[in-house]
Amino acid sequence: MRTLKSLFTPITVSLAFLLAQPVAIAKPPAHNGPLHIHPILKQLDLTDAQRQDIRLLIKQNRTTKDTYQPDQESTRESIRNLIQNDVWAQGDISSAIQAEQHLQNQLRWLDIKTQQQIWLTLDDAQRVKFLAELDAEQEEKGHGPKPQQSNSRDNSNPMMSVAQRQAEHFAALNLTEEQQTLFTTQRSAEKADKEANKSAREAFRAQLISIVTSESLNEASWTALQAETEAQRFEHALTRAKNQHTFWNALTSEQQSTLQEMMESRQKRESKKRNSFGRADR
Repeated sequence: MRTLKSLFTPITVSLAFLLAQPVAIAKPPAHNGPLHIHPILKQLDLTDAQRQDIRLLIKQNRTTKDTYQPDQESTRESIRNLIQNDVWAQGDISSAIQAEQHLQNQLRWLDIKTQQQIWLTLDDAQRVKFLAELDAEQEEKGHGPKPQQSNSRDNSNPMMSVAQRQAEHFAALNLTEEQQTLFTTQRSAEKADKEANKSAREAFRAQLISIVTSESLNEASWTALQAETEAQRFEHALTRAKNQHTFWNALTSEQQSTLQEMMESRQKRESKKRNSFGRADR
């Protein structure tokens, strides 16, 4: 039986990801992007015809999104260069973040359209189970994160918690106690801010589900929902970029080189995942 791979790769927190992750989509408190629906689809006992239709929708979405790849790489490179600069140029990085967010808004809309089209392929019973699984997924998130499986070939342990992965990266960079404190302080502040905005995230998610599960997709509803969080998402992206800049400049040149290698290695792995987007296996 052919199965569907996940449409959206989960984001995991790691030291190497501190600078590799685009700041404009770095888990802002009131916006988590499109829903992660493919694990749910696997629970719906889809017919062969439905699987075929859904794979086609995913493939079409990937093809369209691939056309945005050059612009994405350009804006990310611009942000990364500004973060790794000795001087904090807030005006320049603000413009770069806004360009990144504009691209991400377009890509999210493409994902939402695909998800809504997938919703339309489901029968009534499947839709009921789909919504129940979404509720269960949200309830599970409320009980705290689970160790996430890693597909990295350089990991001896396939199941590694965020703390274990972070400790491994600390060791790889040979961070001083002061550098470790800086990083953990920044992460703690982000986690506290995320927790403080939990209700806003839940409200956003509820509205997003309403859009995706509508019979007739309304782009105006999505545009309005985006507008509600635009300023807040920008402020959090700017704060994250500032944290990244501060951390980068707290590293020695040797540590920066090591982190750069870690980032490039992760980007290659993520690129392979993107290239397998929408493919099915036996």
